[in-house]
Amino acid sequence: MNGSSNIVDRVLQTNIYIQPIHFVLAVLTNTINIRILSSSTLRASPCTHYFLTYAILSIIYTCLLCPIQFARSFSVNLIRDMISCKLHAYFLFALPLQANLMIILASFDRFCASIQLNRLQSLNTILIARRNIVFSVIFSFGYMLPMLFIYHWNESSKKCFLQNNLIIKIYISSQVLIYYVISPILLVIFGILTIYNIHERSTRIKPLISTAARRRTETQLARMLFLQVLVHFIFILPFGILYSLNSFVPSTEIPKIIAIRLICVTWQQGDYFISFFLYILSANIYRQEFMRIINSMNCSIHRRTDYFSPRLQVEYDKIELSAKTTYSLA
Repeated sequence: MNGSSNIVDRVLQTNIYIQPIHFVLAVLTNTINIRILSSSTLRASPCTHYFLTYAILSIIYTCLLCPIQFARSFSVNLIRDMISCKLHAYFLFALPLQANLMIILASFDRFCASIQLNRLQSLNTILIARRNIVFSVIFSFGYMLPMLFIYHWNESSKKCFLQNNLIIKIYISSQVLIYYVISPILLVIFGILTIYNIHERSTRIKPLISTAARRRTETQLARMLFLQVLVHFIFILPFGILYSLNSFVPSTEIPKIIAIRLICVTWQQGDYFISFFLYILSANIYRQEFMRIINSMNCSIHRRTDYFSPRLQVEYDKIELSAKTTYSLA
C-alpha cells in the first residue's frame, strides 16, 4: 500500500517543476493570442471572437488550476472546507466545458462561412457571434450548477468526494455524453463538411479580386481551427476516459489509477497553451500580425531611445563644459 501511495506522491512532486512552466506558458501565449486576435485584420471575422473567448477562458482556468496543483506538490491542500470544495469542482468543470463550446461554435461558424455565397455584413455576423458566446456561457455555467451539490466535503479525512447515487450517475453520464461523445462528433462533422465545401467552392467559383484577401483570411482561420480541434482531442481524451471510469466504477479509484489520472490532468493542461504555436504554424496572417507587433514594439523602444539620447547628450555637454570652466578658473 505504501508503494502505491508513493506513486501518487511522486506524480504530485513533479508539479513543482511542471506547474510553473504551464502557468507561464498559458498566461504568456494566451495574452499574445488576445493581442494578435484583437487586430483589425483578424477581428473582422466572427470566428476570431470565439478564439478570443477561448484564450480568456484558458487564462482563467490556468490561474485557478496551477496554484492548486503546485500547492499539492508540497502536501498543501488549498481546498480546506465545504465551500472551496464545491466551488473548485464547479469552476474546474464549467470552464473547460465553456472552452469546448467555443471550439464547437468556431467550427460551426467556419461551416456556415463555407456554404454562404453572400456573407452577412460583418457587423451582423459579429453580433451573432457575441450573442452565441453569451448564450453558451449561460448554458455551461447553468448546466454545471449540480456540481455545487454532488461534491461532498468529508471533515474527518479533509477531502472532497463525489457522492454516488442513481441521479448523480445519470448527470455524470450526460457530462460524458456531451463533452466526450457529442462534442467530438460535431467537431468532426463540421470539420469534414467545411473542408468539402471549401474545396467545392474553390473549383467552381473564382474569387473576385476585392474579396481575395478576405477569402484568404477565412481559409487560414479554418486551418487554424482544424489543427486546434485535432490537438484538442489528443489532450482531452485520456483524462475523459479515466474520469468516466472513476465516476461509474468507484472501485477503480486506487492509487495507481489516481496517479495516472493526475498525469492526464497535467497532460490536458497543455491544451490551454498549445493554440499559440498551432496558430503560428498554420496561418501566415497570424505570423504577419505577430511580427508586426514585435516590430512596432521595437520601433517604440527606438523612439524612446532617440528621444532621450539628445537630452542626455545635452546634459553631458553641460557637465563637461562646467568642469572645464572650473578647471580654467582654478
